[in-house]
Amino acid sequence: MCDVTDWSLQEALYDVAAKQFGKTVDIVIIVAGILESSDLLNDAEQDGSYRTLEVNLAAAAKATRTAVQHFIKNDKPGLVIHTSSIYGFCGAPLAPLYAASKHGILGLVKSYGTLFRSTNIRVNAVAPHFVDTPMVSGPSKDVATALGMVPMSRCVSAYMHVIEDETLNGKKKLMAMYDVVGDIITVTAQGMRIEPRYSDPLYEKLDELCSHRKAYILDEIKRRFNV
Repeated sequence: MCDVTDWSLQEALYDVAAKQFGKTVDIVIIVAGILESSDLLNDAEQDGSYRTLEVNLAAAAKATRTAVQHFIKNDKPGLVIHTSSIYGFCGAPLAPLYAASKHGILGLVKSYGTLFRSTNIRVNAVAPHFVDTPMVSGPSKDVATALGMVPMSRCVSAYMHVIEDETLNGKKKLMAMYDVVGDIITVTAQGMRIEPRYSDPLYEKLDELCSHRKAYILDEIKRRFNV
């Protein structure tokens, strides 16, 4: 068991993996998540009220950073796959903290994915619609059924698609040349698709304008970890 909100415990997982399997970690899949920890009717600034944000978003940010630091320190390629949701794209009136956390996941992936796109470290996300699990129950299941339930097998296929990401012409290339880098894979009852990286030309222009700054930050990160 691991409290994903604890940075030191997340770091310790890499030592556990090395001792258990005799290898360093190549792939980190972040799936820990909970539903609403509080609401407007039962709200107070006390421990646990905002646990949804702590587990779903803050812990995911820590997991990304510990993973990236591990890959850089070991001078090796690496892959981080986050788990978002249909509620990463739209509002959830009955679960606003959950929706905010899943929107935040997309922000993390687009940001870190873009930062490391020129390297051999990839950061991506799988964003399924309603998945057929015990978490979807009661009135929520009626809504999910009407929209179309996603079988767990299709979610697994989406994760595997990111992991196995074939390169152009079947030739082996650096991970930085892979197609799925900093992308969001949406999984629906009908199938899966890769979301457009830029929904507006302005965002692509902003990315281009930041290219020199990104290169500088990457150099600083490498120097910090003596790479």
